[in-house]
Amino acid sequence: MNNRTKYAIFWLVIITLLVTVINLQLNRPSQEDSIIPPPAILAIGGKEQISGIGTYCWNEALRSTCADYEGIPTPEEPLNSSPQIAAHLSLPIKTSPQELRLQVIQVTKNDSIESHSQGQLVWRPGVGKDFTLPLESEQDVNLTLDPGLNVIVVFPRWKEEGSASYGFLVKVQ
Repeated sequence: MNNRTKYAIFWLVIITLLVTVINLQLNRPSQEDSIIPPPAILAIGGKEQISGIGTYCWNEALRSTCADYEGIPTPEEPLNSSPQIAAHLSLPIKTSPQELRLQVIQVTKNDSIESHSQGQLVWRPGVGKDFTLPLESEQDVNLTLDPGLNVIVVFPRWKEEGSASYGFLVKVQ
């Protein structure tokens, strides 16, 4: 192979690499294009709370992303409730999940909390009580909560969309 052919191949490879890098930079998703699961809603006594969104792996139109949170994001303002609550849970995906768990964690003075952007708190609470829920996207949930602040975490998993954790904050008088 002569020198002229070697230089031509070298520059062809360099140009191909540059075009590929520029194309990847131009087509990189922006913050607005990031894939985030839609929130869930918890209603108690006629008042609704939009969930915080915690750890998730989510799929949309041939794209997917995962995010891992070190705590449980909840709204700043709790829903008020009596110890016996009848809540209505609305998941954002109307198809039935393959798995659906709920955890209730009473907030203690030893739990850490941080303010988070977008009017949310991030809790790092201790151990809670686990419940398995019926595989329905809309359902009534009856719970008995201890007085004080309680973090309610819902863990749905769908076959197509993926999984997410949703955090709610409930204050029992």
